[in-house]
Amino acid sequence: MFTAHLHFIKTGNILLIAFYLKEWFYLVILFVAFVLAYFRHRSKINKLSNLVAEQQSSLLQKDELLTYAQRNEQIARENAQVANANKSLLLSQISHDIRTPMNTLMGMASLLTETTLTTEQQEYSSAILNSGESLLGLINDILMKDILEYSKVDTGKELDAKEFNLRNSIEEVLDVFAVKAAHAGLDLVYRIQNNVPLQIVGDNQRFRQVLMNLVENAIRFTHSGEIYIGVQLVEVDEGNRVKLMFEVKDSGIGMSEAKTRQLSTELTQTTPGLKTEGAAGIGLTICKNLVMLMGGTIAVDSIENEGTTFQFTMAFRTNVQPLSPSISSDIKGKKVLIIDDNAAVRAMLRNRFEGWNMAVCEAGSGKQTLEMLSGKPVLDLIITDLQMPEMDGIALAQSIKKSYADTPVMLLNSTGDENYKKHPGLFSSVINKPIRRHILKEQVISLIRQNGKVTLMSDHSNKQKLSVDFAKQYPLSILIAEDNLMNQKIVGKILNKLGYQPKMTNNGKEVLEEVSNKYYDVILMDVQMPEMDGLEATKMIRVCLSDQPVIIAMTANTLQGDREECLRAGMDDYIAKPVNLEELVNLLEKWAIHSSTQV
Repeated sequence: MFTAHLHFIKTGNILLIAFYLKEWFYLVILFVAFVLAYFRHRSKINKLSNLVAEQQSSLLQKDELLTYAQRNEQIARENAQVANANKSLLLSQISHDIRTPMNTLMGMASLLTETTLTTEQQEYSSAILNSGESLLGLINDILMKDILEYSKVDTGKELDAKEFNLRNSIEEVLDVFAVKAAHAGLDLVYRIQNNVPLQIVGDNQRFRQVLMNLVENAIRFTHSGEIYIGVQLVEVDEGNRVKLMFEVKDSGIGMSEAKTRQLSTELTQTTPGLKTEGAAGIGLTICKNLVMLMGGTIAVDSIENEGTTFQFTMAFRTNVQPLSPSISSDIKGKKVLIIDDNAAVRAMLRNRFEGWNMAVCEAGSGKQTLEMLSGKPVLDLIITDLQMPEMDGIALAQSIKKSYADTPVMLLNSTGDENYKKHPGLFSSVINKPIRRHILKEQVISLIRQNGKVTLMSDHSNKQKLSVDFAKQYPLSILIAEDNLMNQKIVGKILNKLGYQPKMTNNGKEVLEEVSNKYYDVILMDVQMPEMDGLEATKMIRVCLSDQPVIIAMTANTLQGDREECLRAGMDDYIAKPVNLEELVNLLEKWAIHSSTQV
């Protein structure tokens, strides 16, 4: 078989046998393979080159875009810095411009309280001061809104923790709204549970701001009835820290269930701001932020057409040695009749009188009162409201006097209502609402001691903070640097009443001329003044004088960082305008003692 196949090749495929048996055939194959491999390799190189070129082009474009973005970012950053600087400058200027006339108003009101005033005049001047302080707090919150949302909450540096009396703060807030509540026919009532500490340490200004916003909101939506403030003790720990819960309850129009649920959800969220629009929304936003700042929470509950209750908690520290109120033996066991159509007011007064160990009976109307008095009960004091249905307090008092001519009758008067003056001798005492505890107690004790033998309670002169003996105890030579003439007058009057004769200058240059000729113990230095400001003048004094005075910044610049800027310039202390009398007196006393110890 093999022989036949070989024969076939030999005879029919001579050329084929010769072709693939030759060496050149294999060389051709190798050459073709080499050429194909070469072109394939070149094709890959070309593709890689194109890819590299594309990537380089893409990288170049991205690099240009990155450079452009970085340049835009830098421009935006610089613009933001300029905008922030302009904003800070604007806020500082606004704060200064607002506080300067406020200093005049509150300064004059403070000086007014240092004069001999009747009780009624003292109440009015105190209301001016309290309203001014509240207005300043509101101004700060408006101007510092952005800082309140991040700087204050993050650092907590803006909290001004001082000891204060909780009852006084609540009463001062209610005093602010006394006239508005009287015009609306609303009663302002508060009650502090017996176990709540009254002397506490915290940011009184922030606490009052929250309370004021909530009370104002309640009055806005309440057309009859009352606004009630309640205080309860929630927690006490070993570090003298307490958590108090406050509620502000009104009898107003209330809110729907859906709106209440939405507002409640927003109040519990940790993010600042609320969706509620208008003045109420701004006030509640401030309340929420301040409550969070002071370590508390805020909540709301409302029933449509029945009223709304806001509850909030705040953390405070307690006074290590709380003051225990004394109870006069003159009023222990004495019997008092309370007449008021508002059950909440009667409950508040009952709580106070029983706390003073007095026996209490009460009536809700003039008719009920006359029925009760027909039995000739023994009474040491009668207290009646002015505005009551059917029979008002004046008509009722006239009827009572027929049977109880010698029993003193005290009138709970609506602020601004002077109708009682048309009936001299009818009332032994008149107290304006909202009722302040210490005034009530003083007048009750006085009435019972005198057994009602006065036609109207004699007025008590206020306790003065300013005395000319202060300068004798703390002798100081004082220089005032202030460009505003009205501010010069106010500070000069305050220092005059303390017994000092200060020297006045209008700007930093005049200060330098004055201190180069005479030594002064204390310089009260305004910051913003023409020609040379207080900061520059302070730096010059620190460099040029061998005997250094105490320099106290007295400025309307009260935004974050202003105090630190004054201290960096070389000032020793800082007091904000409007000048608080007690704070100024304390500063002068502090540095007078400090100077005497350095001698």
